[in-house]
Amino acid sequence: MKVPTKSELIHFKIQAAMREHYFGEDQMKYLGVRDGEHWYLVGNEYEVPVTDIEEFEFDGYVDGEDE
Repeated sequence: MKVPTKSELIHFKIQAAMREHYFGEDQMKYLGVRDGEHWYLVGNEYEVPVTDIEEFEFDGYVDGEDE
């Protein structure tokens, strides 16, 4: 059995949060895979590989989402 890396686990957490809640593109957007890494656009300004995201905790609310 292949054990996911820390980066893969963070990617899975982000993807789950994005599936279950509305994230505006100005907050976080998945850009796809580049050179074998998952990339995100954060704050509509920073393109970041998942390997540079140290942790991801979803607090249960996203601006623009109905409560």
